[in-house]
Amino acid sequence: MGLLVIAVVAGFAAQMVNGSLGMGFGTITATVLLGLGIAPALASASINLATVASDVVSGVAHHRLGNVHWPTALALGIPGAIGGFAGAWALTSLANLDAATPVTSGLLIGLGLVIVWRFVRSGERARTGVAAQRPRTVAAPPTGLVGGFLNAVGGGGWGPVAMPVMLTSSRLAPHQVVGSVSVGEIFAAGAAVIGFWVTLPDGMAVVWPLVIGLAAGGMAAAPLAAWLTRKLPTAHLGATIGFLVVALNLRTFSGALDLPTAVTASALVLVVAAWVASVVVTLRRSATGASRPVPDAPDPAPSATNADRVDPDELEPARLV
Repeated sequence: MGLLVIAVVAGFAAQMVNGSLGMGFGTITATVLLGLGIAPALASASINLATVASDVVSGVAHHRLGNVHWPTALALGIPGAIGGFAGAWALTSLANLDAATPVTSGLLIGLGLVIVWRFVRSGERARTGVAAQRPRTVAAPPTGLVGGFLNAVGGGGWGPVAMPVMLTSSRLAPHQVVGSVSVGEIFAAGAAVIGFWVTLPDGMAVVWPLVIGLAAGGMAAAPLAAWLTRKLPTAHLGATIGFLVVALNLRTFSGALDLPTAVTASALVLVVAAWVASVVVTLRRSATGASRPVPDAPDPAPSATNADRVDPDELEPARLV
């Protein structure tokens, strides 16, 4: 029972982050499962199975709230399914998949910083600039392929890969990117589950109390997280996503290079401090914009009918000659 409660709490917290910011479910739950001593392949299979359940509920909620751009979701999801199946096969067949981790994490940290700069610098104008342009899906297929592969290999990685790339390339508003990435993850996670089922020697074995708990917590949080995405201001949502990308990949990057724990902790503290500063900046900017007096509109010009109308009382009586 204690394991089930831990899984429910972890699933709820992870889906609140994942459903509102587009990433974090796999990373958070993988940290919990690996910390409990679960083997990597078993942990990844359990997480991906729970992800399918929570993401279906999340996808329905995002769709009903208008957060999903379906061409982007499908362009991510179909290649993501291929990557997810390949990642499951690689995890169960290959000995070492860690060689490219520092490079990948370093690139994603850079993308996260670009996102932060974009939304903190432009503020709420980002919404107008995005909406005025036609969405682009050219980067979605390779992003889905890589994200699906990393998601299966590590039990998390779909959001930290897909979110920064799509935010910087798709021209969609942040809430639409979150919804589209969440829907695309259904394909990637589902294909990973099938891949584990086929490639594991004794079939796919999962820790069912963990799967049930993670799925239950995730499904409970999914509608609330989708609603929260729609309500968060664009600048705050975009900047928070960027900082989360930096923090998650900084942890992965430092772990791959075996950096001292004190160095990693100090860097994460700096990231949190910078995020707080960005929230203060955007709040002040919003308050300044709201407090500016709106110029009075000029009085409408009188119509020709009113201008030419004559008051009968002002007419002089006609003189009789």
